[in-house]
Amino acid sequence: MRDPTLDLKVIHLVRDPRAVASSRIKSRHGLIRESLQVVRSRDPHIHRMPFLDAGHKLGGKREAGGGSDYHALGAMEVICSSMAKTLQTALHPPDWLQGNYMAVRYEDLVVEPIKTLRQVYGFVNLAVSPEMEKFALNMTSGPGYSSKPFVVSARNASQALSAWRTALSYQQIKQVEEYCQQPMALLGYERVGSPEEVKDLSRTLLRKPRL
Repeated sequence: MRDPTLDLKVIHLVRDPRAVASSRIKSRHGLIRESLQVVRSRDPHIHRMPFLDAGHKLGGKREAGGGSDYHALGAMEVICSSMAKTLQTALHPPDWLQGNYMAVRYEDLVVEPIKTLRQVYGFVNLAVSPEMEKFALNMTSGPGYSSKPFVVSARNASQALSAWRTALSYQQIKQVEEYCQQPMALLGYERVGSPEEVKDLSRTLLRKPRL
C-alpha cells in the first residue's frame, strides 16, 4: 500500500454475517475442517463469548447438522472479530489507506447491480462495459436460489438476500448477532428483536452503512 510505484486500491466485499453463517452451515461438510481451523486460530488471551444456548453443542449433535453446525457458528466469532478490526481501520484510515479503500455490500450489489458496479469501477478509474452490466443483471435475475454450496449461478436477488431468514433458527440468528454486533453496526445490518421480525420479509434489515 505504501509502494509509490503502485496505485493499489482495496475493494472489500462484505455480506450480512447471518447470511455468511447460513452459507457455512449449508456447506457444513465442505467447510468443517476450515471452520475448526478458524476456531482454533482464535487468540487464547481474548475472552470468548459463551453460546447463548448452553446446550446448543450437545443438542446440535443430535440433529442433522451434528457438531459441524456448532463449529460453523463458532467460526463466526473469529471471522467477525477480524472484520471489526478491518472496518475500524477503514473508519479511521491512516494516510496510506485514505481514498484507497472501498467496502461493497453484497446486498447492494444484488439489489442495485448496475449502480453498485459503476461505483466500484469508478473507484478504480475504469468504465463499465455494456457486456459487464448485462452480465451483472443476468446474475442477479435468475429463476431461483440454489441450495447447493459452491455453485456460481444466476439467482433471484430477493431470494438470495432473505434465504438466511428461513434457513437459520432464531437462536442461531441471535448467536451470530452477539458475535458480530460491531461489524453489523458499521455496515448497516439491523439486528432482529423477535422471531416474527425475522419472518417479516417486507423489512429489509438494511440501513445506510457508516463507511
